[in-house]
Order: sequence, then C-alpha cells, then structure tokens
Amino acid sequence: MKFSLFINSHSYGKNSASKWKKIESELPFLTPVFLAPAEINSVLRKYTLNNDLIYIGGGDGTIHHLINSVFQNDQDFQRIQVGILGLGSSCSFLKSVPSVQKIHGIPTLATSEQEIKIDLGRVKFKNQDGLWESKYFVANGSLGFLALGNQLFNQPGGLNQLFKSFSTEAANNFIFLKSLFQYHPTKISVNGASAKDYLNIQFLKSKYYTGEFYFERQNLLHSGQIDFHLFDYVGRWHTLNVFYHLMTKNEYPRPTHQEYRDQAMSIKASTIIPLELDGEIYFGSEFLIECVPQKLRIMSGELL
Repeated sequence: MKFSLFINSHSYGKNSASKWKKIESELPFLTPVFLAPAEINSVLRKYTLNNDLIYIGGGDGTIHHLINSVFQNDQDFQRIQVGILGLGSSCSFLKSVPSVQKIHGIPTLATSEQEIKIDLGRVKFKNQDGLWESKYFVANGSLGFLALGNQLFNQPGGLNQLFKSFSTEAANNFIFLKSLFQYHPTKISVNGASAKDYLNIQFLKSKYYTGEFYFERQNLLHSGQIDFHLFDYVGRWHTLNVFYHLMTKNEYPRPTHQEYRDQAMSIKASTIIPLELDGEIYFGSEFLIECVPQKLRIMSGELL
C-alpha cells in the first residue's frame, strides 16, 4: 500500500529533496509530496481529517508545526499516528529516539505496525499583546542566548543565507559569533525566586538540543518530566568558556550552571523576550513550562 510523504521543501536549506533521494529506494511505500511552508498546515490539516496515519519529512520545526497547527484537539492526538523522516537541518528530536532507524545516515521513524507514545512539552506564555498562548514542543526550548541565536538563524538573506549554502555547521558558527555581540541579558525570575541575569535557560525532552550538542542524561521520552538547565550570565568571556566546554565535553560545571528535572517551571521576565521551541520563535514575558505525558503517537524506527 502506498502512502503520501509530506516533505517541507524549505527544510535543510531548501534541499530536503536531496536527502529524500538518498533513501527513497529503501522506502518504496512512500510517495513524496513537496510542500512550501505557506501551504503545509492547510494541506496536512485536510489530509488528517480523513487519515489516521501521516508521514512527514523535515526537521524539528516541521514536527513543531504539525503538533501546533495541524493537530487541533485531543482527538487528533489520540487518533493520528505519525511517521517522521529527518530531512531537515536540525533533527534533535529524531536523534534522541532510541528506536530510530538510520538509513544512509538519515534518522527515520516509519514502521506503522509499531508505536511509541511520547511526552510533549508545553509552554503557556503571555505574548506581546498581553494575551496568553499555548504551544507544544517535541524536542526542546530555550530563553536567552540560544533563543536569540535561533531568531537570527531563521532570518532570511544576508551572510546567514550564504553560510547556510555551505553547511549548517558554518551557519551555526556565524550565528554564534553574531549572538555573542548582540546578546544582552534580561532580569528573569525562576519559580518565584529573585530576578537575576541568565545566559541561557533550556528545557529539554530530547538528548540533543542543537547540531551535535547534547546533554548525556537518561530522561526518557515518556518519563513525565523535563530537564531544565540554567546558565548564569557572567559576561562575554564566560560565554565563550561555557560554549567551549559544551563543544568539547557537552558539560559545564557548577556553580554557574544548575540543572534539575521536574514536571514544570515558571519564569517571569522584566520585558518581552524571544522564546525558542523546536527552533521556532515566539515572544513573551511570562512563561509556564510543563510536561504533558504520553501525548504524541509516533511510529517506531525498528523495521520489521
């Protein structure tokens, strides 16, 4: 039986088709349908109204839009099973799934006969208009330095687009240097504590959070908890030191790095700041981050 595979044509620097060609012969039951970002939500929503299986191809952002725009109620989450092919630049979520199958190096969840129910993160936040919004995330989110970096990374054109044409790593390095000089911390209160300057606040359901950066933890995708990492801001030289350690060891010691695992965290900022979820950017001043247990049905990567 043939199934449609809906591919975000703008993933992987608008080169998702090149990734698909590497693995298409291994997945003959899938027929590609390439969609521009402007049409993804409407096409997928129409498809899911009459189908309980859906295959998508892209990065973390593609999955993010599926669970926030295409899925519109609890019945959608209960009814629909999702298969995912990592055809994007960032595949932090897929790289963190233990049963993922790698086909020619591309992470794939495509076995509909087997299923995993995983947690989703959810952020309720007060937006720029003073209204409360709610968004799910499947992989990770951040406030601070990485949120600014993702905001700059998503901007089209300029040197950023030029570096993307070379490689995702080259673009990431360029954006890091740009963020280093543009980032200015905002006073933030965490769980009602006194406000202070933070370099970065991360909340993760996946092991990986950008590129090959990861935290070696055992927070399972169905644990009902989120990993929180809080980095104090101590100036630009300290920022360089933090990311040097993260690049070489994927760790940074206390006391300027605190981490813990919990079901929720509340955050209040002194002004509107960017919120990054699965690489997508929103803006807000107050945030409640919480885990929603076993919310999403995904296929397994273990081929039968």
